Amino acid sequence: MNKSTFLLMVLPALLFAERYSLVSVTPLDVTEAMRMVGTGCEIVHVYDDGSLDCVTNEMEYGLLLSSGIPFTTRIDDLERFYARRCGGRTMGGYMTWDELSAWMDDLHDTYPSITSAPTSIGDTYQGRPQRVVKISSNTDFWYDDPALPNVWYDGLIHAREPASMRNIRFFMLWLCENYGRNGFCGLQATWLLDNREIWCLPCNNVDGYVYNQQQSPGGGGMHRKNMNWSAGGDGIDLNRNWSVGWGGPGSSGDPGSQTYRGTAPLSEPEASNIDAFWQDHPPAQMHSTHTYGNILIYPWGYTDDATTHAAEYDAQGEIMVQWGTGEVHGPASQILYYSSGNTRDHSYGLYGTMSWNHETGGDFAGFWPSPEETIKLTRRNLRSYLVTAFLAGCPYDPHVPGTPVMDPVGQVTPPFTVTWSSVPGAGAYALQELSGYQVLLDDDGSGGPFTMNNWSTTTSHYHSPSSSYLSGGTGTLTWTGTAAIPEDGGGRLSFWSYFNIPSGSCQGSIEVSTDGGENWFYLQTFTRTDQVWRLNIHELDEWQGDTLSFRWETYGSSSDLYIDDIKVEVWEENQFVDLEVPTNSYTFDNHEGGDFWFRAVAMDPDFGPGWPSGAEAAQITGTGISRGQTQSGITSLGRFSPNPASSIARIPVTVSAAAGESATLLVFDVAGRQVADLSAQIQAGGCHTVQWDLRDETGAPVPGGIYYALLMTPDLTGTRELVVAGCR
Repeated sequence: MNKSTFLLMVLPALLFAERYSLVSVTPLDVTEAMRMVGTGCEIVHVYDDGSLDCVTNEMEYGLLLSSGIPFTTRIDDLERFYARRCGGRTMGGYMTWDELSAWMDDLHDTYPSITSAPTSIGDTYQGRPQRVVKISSNTDFWYDDPALPNVWYDGLIHAREPASMRNIRFFMLWLCENYGRNGFCGLQATWLLDNREIWCLPCNNVDGYVYNQQQSPGGGGMHRKNMNWSAGGDGIDLNRNWSVGWGGPGSSGDPGSQTYRGTAPLSEPEASNIDAFWQDHPPAQMHSTHTYGNILIYPWGYTDDATTHAAEYDAQGEIMVQWGTGEVHGPASQILYYSSGNTRDHSYGLYGTMSWNHETGGDFAGFWPSPEETIKLTRRNLRSYLVTAFLAGCPYDPHVPGTPVMDPVGQVTPPFTVTWSSVPGAGAYALQELSGYQVLLDDDGSGGPFTMNNWSTTTSHYHSPSSSYLSGGTGTLTWTGTAAIPEDGGGRLSFWSYFNIPSGSCQGSIEVSTDGGENWFYLQTFTRTDQVWRLNIHELDEWQGDTLSFRWETYGSSSDLYIDDIKVEVWEENQFVDLEVPTNSYTFDNHEGGDFWFRAVAMDPDFGPGWPSGAEAAQITGTGISRGQTQSGITSLGRFSPNPASSIARIPVTVSAAAGESATLLVFDVAGRQVADLSAQIQAGGCHTVQWDLRDETGAPVPGGIYYALLMTPDLTGTRELVVAGCR
């Protein structure tokens, strides 16, 4: 196509922007509902009473008028409404395409050992690259390690849904920042990047997103489709252009419709590029993010028939509910609307991928949320993304490892053994040691240190006798205290929830603030009827060095959220003593004296780490050998912690009295070059905790990669491997 032809096609639209409206419809019967779908408008939400919210362009609005179906116009001009709400922020507070592309480059430059360079898998209709970043310890973009399952994430397949891009961008950053971190969040991120290949396409529909920027630089652009206007309309809906179910209900053959499917399956390069990539790199799990509706959708979308893995999909959805989304989940044809030719049906139908579409945000957020809601939504999908990645190792057998229960330790003298309950299916356990542990809050729901805005205590439902906190509609329950997370420490927020909240128009949430309440972020949301008490856990080591505030918030008059048994714990230091304990016990031959706490984590070989146990106290006294004391026993070399490491690594070394000053501890890279000499820290017999600041002998930081510690004494020669992360 030459430039003159293209300009003739797009100039009218640039001069006369389409008007989009939000309408509410209550169909009378199934036939009328199908007529509604046949207009080609986008059904954005189906409420519990059967009413529908739809976005219509001018053509679809006219079809709806002529159909005779009664409807109410909620917002006449959505683009104008959103532009005003965005408050003049550039692109509504979201990154432009150029800014996103530069950010992806910076991410790789900052974390080169765990990210690939952003790589184009093909060009869009207008010739822009679809840039993908691979996040994994295997950073070779085009090579798949057969031992590592693939996981695929994408956003902005519809150009007016920028929150989807922001969600994925945060997930990418979270993985990189927590890789090698000393704590449970670090354990999660490190295990995933060492055991998965994670592919992220934060902006699928680049052309459409750029067009929205050109049309509405302050945000609020309502263009949905790509920029192939050759058929006489305003593009092709990229989520109706895929092969499986193409041409079925929920898509339109009219080029003027928002759900126009194109002339043939995979006719659009934005879809065919991804399909070609999947052929060579088939994902075990796929998570495509959209807005809005607060629902999780899986196949099928083009038919009412159940998939072969309907039970497995339901199990995966319940795991996501437990971990943090609290959402309705099911096939699109049952919980939202028919949608034929979509990504999830295609990837599942052709490649066996367990595929999800995530409609994030309530109707109060919409496509272009308010400044406050934009910030809140940033990390909303994090936990469902993590579940998707963990389940890639067991997609057709979805399961989460159980949580061990620590046995009491009490007062002990080395040698002593720490034990915990066995977890079925655990391949190993990780043992974590804490110091400086304290409980900041342990509230039973009877009216503790909280500021209540339209919340109250109630005795109608509770987890532990005899009361809990209940929302009264829109309002907040704010803890008046704060939790300061030490630089080398961590913490944990836990509570029980019980809720009955209609999806879409209402929502409950637990939120965190790092700036004294000026900005809040969703940790977890509650958006369905879930009348069972659930334990919710949030590990806090990702906020090392920050001071945290917490609040529970509800939106909507029908939001019934009960909260009980709230507990906030923090600790000054933590380390994983061993990540591969083969049984449910660990023996310390030596340990310094003092007060310590221990937690165990079940490690499932397919899923990864489950939730840590509660902390069990130990008062270590007596004749046990403290670190640095002399002993006449044998020499031993422990394991590095954390491993991977990003700033400092520690390794326990016991040197026998006979070895004395002859002990040598050196660090080598994979090429056999010596990079550090740590011998000065073990020149006396006894137990030592050797620290390496991940710098070479010139004082320069070593690059990310694999290193080996070599201990040489007259009675032992041993080595240990350490992975140095690139996130430093």
